[in-house]
Amino acid sequence: MENLFKNNGLALLILIGVPGVFAWLLTLVNRQTKANLVNHYGINSQVYCGFLGIIHELSHLIVALIFRHGIHSVRLLKLPRLHQVDDSDEAMALGYVNHTWNRHSLYQVIGNLFIGVAPIFGCTAALLGLDRLLAPGLFRAVFLIADTPEQPQWAASLHALTTTPVSWWQALLLLFLTLTIVIGGFDLSPADYQNSAIGLYSTVGLIIVITSILTLIGITGWLHQLVTWGLLVAMILSYSLLLSLIVMAVTRLLSNRA
Repeated sequence: MENLFKNNGLALLILIGVPGVFAWLLTLVNRQTKANLVNHYGINSQVYCGFLGIIHELSHLIVALIFRHGIHSVRLLKLPRLHQVDDSDEAMALGYVNHTWNRHSLYQVIGNLFIGVAPIFGCTAALLGLDRLLAPGLFRAVFLIADTPEQPQWAASLHALTTTPVSWWQALLLLFLTLTIVIGGFDLSPADYQNSAIGLYSTVGLIIVITSILTLIGITGWLHQLVTWGLLVAMILSYSLLLSLIVMAVTRLLSNRA
């Protein structure tokens, strides 16, 4: 019985807790970044500086299609309504994906959790893709740390970062595109959290059922793999969080000088 509670706790921590904490932190940091821009450069500055935030809505859309949700309407990017008396999510949203699902389908209900947090992983994948294309040394440095999270290869990572040449235009383009993704993509809206909550309880229940069955029949080899996977996800999301913190600090510095 002790192993049953321990394994379930570990599975929930890694599969729900770790991604959830990073989603919350990334939202908190990038919401402050947008506030820095809006307060000093106007409400539309968050769109102009974060136009690649369309990855946010694309992530929602792709995962919604994977979970076979019905797509009613999509808008990847729009300007917030100016002089809006109502400051509702709909008025202030920078894009949207309206979708429906079958409430009697466990697969589609669970999908709501993944659809809601999809931008966190979609934007992270986009950042790593840009690194792979424009700064291979940085890409290798990140994965040398993340690939063996129990024993990060710090020396090899630093070597890859400092010995792989990057031209000035690649560095400048990478910086520009990274800024637009970070500013526009990571901030989960209240609607995103509400959508995730719809699938949260069903997902937790499914994890508990599967973990309990595996524990009771004596299969435990998955635990080590799960911990490794959790550390890998944490390392990769830490990269996005670090970039977000840097961008927040820069926008605060610029806004204070404005």
